[in-house]
Amino acid sequence: MLIILTVGLVIASIWIFCEKRTRESMFLLGLCLSLMLEICGVMIFIAKKGGISTEVMYFFFFSNGIKAKIQYMLITLNQLGYIVALGRTLYPLFLVELAMSYSMIHVIRKNTWISKLAVVLPAITLVLYFPKIYRTLTLKNYAVSGILGIFSISWMTLYLLFAAFLLIHEYRQITMRFCRRQFSQIMVCLMALSGIYVLHYQQDPGQVYHFSNYSFVWQNKSGYMQIDPSLFSYIMLVAISVICSVLGFYSLFRYTQGHFEDDKENVVMERKFDTAKVGASVFVHSMKNQLLSSKVLYKRIGQLYEQPNPDTEKLKEYIDTLENLNNTMLTRMEELYRCVKSNAIYLVPNDIEEIVTDTLERFSKKFPEVTVRVEIEKNVKVLSDKTHLCEALYNLLVNAEEAIIEADKKEAGQVALICHNERLYTVIEVRDNGNGMNKHQLKQIFEPFYSSKNSNSNWGMGLYYVREIVKSHLGSLRVESKIGKGSHFFILLPKYEG
Repeated sequence: MLIILTVGLVIASIWIFCEKRTRESMFLLGLCLSLMLEICGVMIFIAKKGGISTEVMYFFFFSNGIKAKIQYMLITLNQLGYIVALGRTLYPLFLVELAMSYSMIHVIRKNTWISKLAVVLPAITLVLYFPKIYRTLTLKNYAVSGILGIFSISWMTLYLLFAAFLLIHEYRQITMRFCRRQFSQIMVCLMALSGIYVLHYQQDPGQVYHFSNYSFVWQNKSGYMQIDPSLFSYIMLVAISVICSVLGFYSLFRYTQGHFEDDKENVVMERKFDTAKVGASVFVHSMKNQLLSSKVLYKRIGQLYEQPNPDTEKLKEYIDTLENLNNTMLTRMEELYRCVKSNAIYLVPNDIEEIVTDTLERFSKKFPEVTVRVEIEKNVKVLSDKTHLCEALYNLLVNAEEAIIEADKKEAGQVALICHNERLYTVIEVRDNGNGMNKHQLKQIFEPFYSSKNSNSNWGMGLYYVREIVKSHLGSLRVESKIGKGSHFFILLPKYEG
């Protein structure tokens, strides 16, 4: 049963590694593989050792036939003991490396030698527990085995505690809810896997090498070397392992599902826009021709009212209306064309305060009576195209103010622009306390030509344009919204440290 669970975790981790080949996914794969090695070694040893009741045998191996095949598997005690040693030793190493890769603590991120130093103790342990070396050291002096046992379990416990500290510290430092929610899934997965590991890591591989010697049997420990194992003790051991495995697998699935949905959404969005792009290009071209014709038309109408006895007031009214209509549509066509065509992005270091100042100046021209609450972390720079990033922020601010107008909040309306560094990102957040959006709207707001507002004044390209600009800055755009409470848009740009 335990073997099936750990194999399932390994398959899931391999899938994650294939989908997203990062250092974190590689360490996660190493975690699951090392855990599987230890569990498989334990289960094989139980089968070979024998001395268990029929109930325990069926509980572990489902049938006597499976147990017999495992029992008579061609593997020596030396090989079996080192399999356990590998899994037992490598797990805390991978866990610490993974925790350090997630940690934003300055000392850890700047000093790469800390990561290399973490390999030293596991490497020494694997050398000392190599079958020939271990047997040579402990053959005539069993006290050495006790020293090695205390040494190995001490640094393993220290690694587990250090990794737990890094993960908890990182979780507490995260302020954005969606990032905290995502990181909590990683934490639950790692804690659950570590729960399985803790149940078995106290059992020294020396118990396998010298299983016939009772000085190696820890009678006060739960595990595979009890002298008189009971069905209840094994059920509790496996039950806890199953719970931890299910929690780990569920958290792993939720985490990967989130990344898969994001990638799928990007693909779907690109396909929708590719289709819309063709239609939009043709539409823009034909509309420009019509507008040029309209310009010729209102010039001719202008000539009419100069003739004797024309209804000049009526003609002038038509001319003004037609001219205003044409100018408005030309402006809208240019905005649409700007969103459709591919613009070059030039990324250079820019001070975030300058970007915010320029954006607010433009926003105040459209909404001169609106005061935006601004919170900016000092001395923050971003690698950006200033013009395009200002345009993206302007669109978000306009979108926020229009949401407040739609909600009829008046003086109670609040628009906020907040900039700060968090983990690997510089975060630019735009908040409003408008009506908010439901889940259906949240899935559609970034689609081209989608708008929940008045279609006469909104083409539904604003948020899509913002999303494309952010992607071109190697960043991501996230949104959180609740009905009746408003929306929060997050631009996450890679942190610039120049």
